[in-house]
Amino acid sequence: MRTFALAAVVSSLAVAALSGCLDNERVRVQSFTPGPNGSFVYSARTNTVMTENDDGVAEEIRRDWLAQTLEAQGMCRGGYVVYQRNLLIPPQRPAFSEPPNDLAFGNGGDVVYNGSCL
Repeated sequence: MRTFALAAVVSSLAVAALSGCLDNERVRVQSFTPGPNGSFVYSARTNTVMTENDDGVAEEIRRDWLAQTLEAQGMCRGGYVVYQRNLLIPPQRPAFSEPPNDLAFGNGGDVVYNGSCL
């Protein structure tokens, strides 16, 4: 029994250590369009790893990406506000059908943020 408990603890620690190895940059698919007067449109692709949830870890990662992108663009040094967030799901094709180039299949989409600098 003691060996089983030790094995459970060791395997739990191994899983916890590996979970930190997820490279978020490999799942980072984004676009950024600056607008007039400090406005911007930022979008990030969702998928099985980067779900569209607006209250979890994936949303926090996307918000970090947005802040990094604004910094790289030299925008919003005094802060920014996101005034609209939308999930855009592309037209879907039925399962097991031939994939036309303009239709998607799966749980992906784009989370689009409209905002402006303060």
